[in-house]
Amino acid sequence: MIVRSAGLDDLGAVLDLFREASRWLAGKGIDQWQWEPRVKQVRSDIEQGNVFVGKNDSGRIIATVTVDTYADPDFWGPDDDPDGALYVHRMIVARDHAGEGIGDELTQWVEQFAGALGYDYVRLDCYRSNTGLHRYYKAHGWSHVRTIDVPWRPSGALFQRPTPRSSICPA
Repeated sequence: MIVRSAGLDDLGAVLDLFREASRWLAGKGIDQWQWEPRVKQVRSDIEQGNVFVGKNDSGRIIATVTVDTYADPDFWGPDDDPDGALYVHRMIVARDHAGEGIGDELTQWVEQFAGALGYDYVRLDCYRSNTGLHRYYKAHGWSHVRTIDVPWRPSGALFQRPTPRSSICPA
């Protein structure tokens, strides 16, 4: 898989991946992402250079991830050294490529990217109710930091992985 920065011409493909993931989650009875994608937010993230896409050998976009420095204050406090990490949002793999290791490959790319930029960790939060996703992250080397029950937020299961230090930036 080749990972590159998304451009505005990729907006439709990124939104399609989100919609596909939303339908799949609903079919599994998981309440995560049960809304239309926030087009303005995704567009803004692309314009800021925070969205990346993974393409297969035929050039089809099969994965996306948003990476930025936003340490959500509902979850990450001063004791977490929030500035020492990059934060993962909306990491999605096309369903017809599920189980092929694409998610782990994308995660490793993000870790290399974060390490090259001098960050110590890659972090994410996910839905507290999506225990299958928690198992996935744990099985793929993520450390469960804690779970926070913020009543107005369905998310709050916090995970992180340390980054390797590198002088080569994969972007």
